[in-house]
Amino acid sequence: MKQTLMGNDAIAWGLIHANVDMVSGYPGTPSSEILTNVQKYSKKLNLDIYAQWATNEKVGFEVAYAGAIAGKRTCATMKQVGLNVASDPLMSASYIGNLGGMVLIAADDPGFHSSQTEQDSRVFAKFARIPVLDPATPQDAYDFTKLAVELSETFEIPVMLRPVMRVCHAREIITMDKETNFIPNKGEFQRDIPRWGAVPRKDRFPQGKEQLKRIDTIAQYNWDTFLAPQFKDLKGGKLLIVTSGTATGFVKETLLDIQTTIDCVKIVMPYPLPIERLKEQFNSYEKVLIMEEPYACVEEQLASNNVYGKNTHTVHKIDEMSKEKVLQALKNIGFYNGTNIYEVPKIDLGFDVPARPPALCPGCPHRDIYYAIMKVFKKKKSIYPSDIGCYTLALAQGAIDSILCMGASVAMASGFSLADKTKTVVATIGDGTFFHSGIPPLLNAIYQGHKFVLIILDNSTIAMTGRQATPERFHQQIDIKKIVEGMGVECLEHHYSHHMQDNIDFMKKVKESYEQNMTGPTVVVVREFCILDNERTPDFVPEIYAKVDEELCVACDSCTTIYKCPPMSYNEKGKIEIDPFLCAGCGGCLDVVCPTDAFVVDKNYLKKIKE
Repeated sequence: MKQTLMGNDAIAWGLIHANVDMVSGYPGTPSSEILTNVQKYSKKLNLDIYAQWATNEKVGFEVAYAGAIAGKRTCATMKQVGLNVASDPLMSASYIGNLGGMVLIAADDPGFHSSQTEQDSRVFAKFARIPVLDPATPQDAYDFTKLAVELSETFEIPVMLRPVMRVCHAREIITMDKETNFIPNKGEFQRDIPRWGAVPRKDRFPQGKEQLKRIDTIAQYNWDTFLAPQFKDLKGGKLLIVTSGTATGFVKETLLDIQTTIDCVKIVMPYPLPIERLKEQFNSYEKVLIMEEPYACVEEQLASNNVYGKNTHTVHKIDEMSKEKVLQALKNIGFYNGTNIYEVPKIDLGFDVPARPPALCPGCPHRDIYYAIMKVFKKKKSIYPSDIGCYTLALAQGAIDSILCMGASVAMASGFSLADKTKTVVATIGDGTFFHSGIPPLLNAIYQGHKFVLIILDNSTIAMTGRQATPERFHQQIDIKKIVEGMGVECLEHHYSHHMQDNIDFMKKVKESYEQNMTGPTVVVVREFCILDNERTPDFVPEIYAKVDEELCVACDSCTTIYKCPPMSYNEKGKIEIDPFLCAGCGGCLDVVCPTDAFVVDKNYLKKIKE
């Protein structure tokens, strides 16, 4: 059957067609649609599949791994930085192994399109000593997903599938199974304490020896199944190009464009590699060029005098692959001397087009809360550590000083409060991130008595990755305020108001509480909504639309630099105007934001839209 699918759709179908009946993980671009689509397809087809978001990637991995120990076919899905969180159970799971097939999906992001790092999960698989499959296309993503399940079950080891953003979010006509003959696997835990409950040295040492044997066996499988058939048809000569993942398509297109025939081998499984067998094949060539992204994972395993790549400065070391970069690598290695056929002609527009910085959505409550925080605590007198989520975009307001990783805002607030006692530390974190990894550092701060302000922005959704439900929204008995109070401290609560002065007045109370609190952090939860949340937004947005009274506007830049709402811009008269098509009707700018009160209610808003 043929169907046009996005890579993540293809992976979801691959899981279903491989009879995977337990999927757990944590959302993160570019991986989020995988679990969401399993949920959607299983509901549509009435399939008995557990597919739920966990509170973080570590928990998601452990849920899926327990299922695989009990004989189920399972999957844990996350993005590459989420793999850092799940690394603790992964390292032990690679020793212990599993009975049912388990796929670990780690979606990478070469080029930093939506991530803090460009880390290469293939290297993590090598570090953990588990096999990894590197799809080059959405078709590969579907095929390799099914293959990963079979490999995991055959060799009793978790297998990583590592799609990158250009695979996850690309579309292709996929050939997939015609029928969905889904049969849930019978879960039946078999007690085996020396294996499942292995203790150091006594049990784990033998498991380590078995792990090495297993990797050697899989490396031989890699040669027999994926590599030997390709080398069989090659001729040898001056240059061999070895590709992995998305580099494959770019290399093939580039060679076609410059009308050059060069031997190419595609690495399906970057680890474990049959190193000696491959090096024997390399002897037939003058030079071997390895094209991969973003790290030198394959190259480092196959290092030799005639192997060239990132470590020899032949191939770029950062950013994603492109045909321009393939062409440059061919030039660097001396196999292409032509002009740059991909150079885009430069057009002089006569003016510069400024880049549009990231910004919070029009009507987002985060903007108003950050505005109130800055108004009360003052920028020069405070330090503002923040976290990973939509609210990170308050960088555009100058309301954030540091971002590290999930949950770090709380621990860094502790560190800043100890390092610089002359400033007030005001940390912000979202509700999803608080559940993910914000609770342990807050507990640490409470029992160690660190003095700072923590503001938890609770909009009841993990908005940035697709508006997945938080534990609090999914289960109403779970409440952030109760969790904080359960740690032994008071939790101040505020319900967002579109009247800005209400938010400012509350932050003044927070500051007073902080100044009086001598025992530890001052914790606040602000109840908000997401402007994109169709289930809740109609009940929360007042639909009060604004316009600018040009006679009162003095072009002071206060609204465009401090409040920073996207509908606001300068018109030809040098006055601020509001785009009626972008205004969300939150009314936040009508109160306090403008020092001359130039923002007024637009009573003719609907008429403007119709015009």
